[in-house]
Amino acid sequence: MLRGKNRIAVLVVLATALVFGASLANAELVERGDLFVKFSGGIEPTKLPRHEHAPITVRVDGTVKTLSGDRPPALRFISIAINRGGRIETEGLPKCRRSEIEASTSRRALAACGDALVGSGRYKAGVSFPEQSTFPLQGQILAFNAVVDGQRAILAHVYGNKPYPNSRIFVFHIHESGGTFGTVLTAALPKALNRNGYLKRIVLNLRRDFVYKGKKHSYLAAACGAPTGFSVGVFPFVRVGMTFEDGRKLSSTLIRTCQVRG
Repeated sequence: MLRGKNRIAVLVVLATALVFGASLANAELVERGDLFVKFSGGIEPTKLPRHEHAPITVRVDGTVKTLSGDRPPALRFISIAINRGGRIETEGLPKCRRSEIEASTSRRALAACGDALVGSGRYKAGVSFPEQSTFPLQGQILAFNAVVDGQRAILAHVYGNKPYPNSRIFVFHIHESGGTFGTVLTAALPKALNRNGYLKRIVLNLRRDFVYKGKKHSYLAAACGAPTGFSVGVFPFVRVGMTFEDGRKLSSTLIRTCQVRG
């Protein structure tokens, strides 16, 4: 039987896993005044090796609302910080140039840079012009591997055709960081690019498997850092932050679990 500190450690780990495991399906809701952002997401698969990295899919979902139902302020900056247990690998992966997908449809962007695709998603937004009605916007997001200003990046090609064709490109710069979150993706949405628009929801899924020098590689890979002797780990999966035109900043850390495979 377990005694003393060992027994307490087991109880703490199991209790923590049960508490957070029960909340995996729930989103994190944060607010500033009448502005609310609901963050959710996770990784697949959740069963991973303990000491080796295995391919994963990372999903991030953010919904923006106001208590009054009025249009929210425009989004100006977004950051996605991924736990240091995960890593991004781009060596040998084709790159996309912004000029290849500028002012193009999703189909044309794929035709030009499909070999550099690392993810996809969708968005819902709105556009409001002075003294005119508000129009809903929705469409597809395609994420392409790129190098911008000498640094790794993601070109997020945003395209929709309702109520009219519209195309945008947002650059997610990839930074390495110390501490809990080892990889940080940041994107600025300047007023010139998003003057009359506002975000309602953004969903982004990142995943790409590829072969380089005869070996299989994955754009995103992770291991399950469960404590020694345990098969379940609890970890801060990602920290998502949004900064809006009126200066308000909303962020949340999503806690998830993983299970040691094998």
